[in-house]
Amino acid sequence: MIGPAPRGRHRRAAGTVGVLALAIVASATCTKIPTNPASVFSLALDSLPGPSVVAGDTLRDTNGIATPLSGLAYNIQNQPLHTVRVQFISLSPGQLGINSSNFAIGTPSGDSIVRVVADADGLQSLPFNVPVVLKPTNLVHADSDSISTMTLSLTNPDSNVSVPLNIFLIHQPDTLGADSVTRSYIVHYQIVYPASAAGGTGTPTDSTLPAYLIGGVGQPARTDTTDGNGMGTRQVNFSVAQFAPKSQDSIVVLVTAAYRDSVVAGSPLRFVIHYTAP
Repeated sequence: MIGPAPRGRHRRAAGTVGVLALAIVASATCTKIPTNPASVFSLALDSLPGPSVVAGDTLRDTNGIATPLSGLAYNIQNQPLHTVRVQFISLSPGQLGINSSNFAIGTPSGDSIVRVVADADGLQSLPFNVPVVLKPTNLVHADSDSISTMTLSLTNPDSNVSVPLNIFLIHQPDTLGADSVTRSYIVHYQIVYPASAAGGTGTPTDSTLPAYLIGGVGQPARTDTTDGNGMGTRQVNFSVAQFAPKSQDSIVVLVTAAYRDSVVAGSPLRFVIHYTAP
């Protein structure tokens, strides 16, 4: 997710925005370090509540609740200045507006990357990116076959990782034309069968289960954010030693996307992985 750094990670002249560097710089009129304890010395910006803003809507958290951008100013003694307002400013107001309460609102045209800065009494951040994306209307399989078969191995770990479970998150325009996609949007994966593998939480404890969902670096992960092509993906990792020798069964995975308080059409998508244990 691209967004400002959590509070507490702040310093004079530098901060972070997600995986990007975000410099905190003084205004052009500032010629010396502000030693007055009532003056702003640094900023800490909270992470974005969600990875993107849907065109024509307000930035929402992962539960679909409209949530403002937020941050906090600090003085030279590293004390929070609760009376100093941090205001966020869109550098492309034709694509993304930010009101006085710091709610970010995407314009109906959407589908762009907007740069945003934060300002507190003249101390201003370098721009960070806020994607404005098309409303998700359909969740579909990215591959024609949602059913796969695999033979597990005690000696070859690569044989114990499923094929990618790829999906596309689609935006279907009301007018004639090709479908387009929804980028930078969260999709949720869940193993629903067998029960012994259905308790995954997307945390390291999942590795104790007979099968669990993993991300691109092999770490437990149940959610993904769609890429520039609108694709999301996860794989299933099998802890082969936990399966009875020569046993045969299936792993069933469901994938869901939601917009506001409703699931996107096509949810949940179903993937079935048939396996044979060594």
